[in-house]
Amino acid sequence: MTMKRPLSNVSCKYGAPMGRSNTIPTNIKSAKLYLEKLKWVDGDYDQGGAYWGGGMGDTIYRAYEDDIEIFVRAKSRVEAKAVVKEDLEAVIEGFEGVTFYK
Repeated sequence: MTMKRPLSNVSCKYGAPMGRSNTIPTNIKSAKLYLEKLKWVDGDYDQGGAYWGGGMGDTIYRAYEDDIEIFVRAKSRVEAKAVVKEDLEAVIEGFEGVTFYK
């Protein structure tokens, strides 16, 4: 089981990347994930320096555990859970379900 882990720092001398990539292994059938709401820095960046373009009335959530990391834009935790589930079902054939740590 993974404890809360910090975001990787993606800032560089050439500027910030737009968002972050998801890491979804395709050899799993189910998952139990941590879900956290990312904190904005200067309204548009996460704490690791990735640019997300804020001001849309929603925020970025990160779902993760071991070798899974998924970023979604959502207005609430409930919506973020639903989007993470959809993303996993779209990528993993025969995916059986996801639960989240409280």
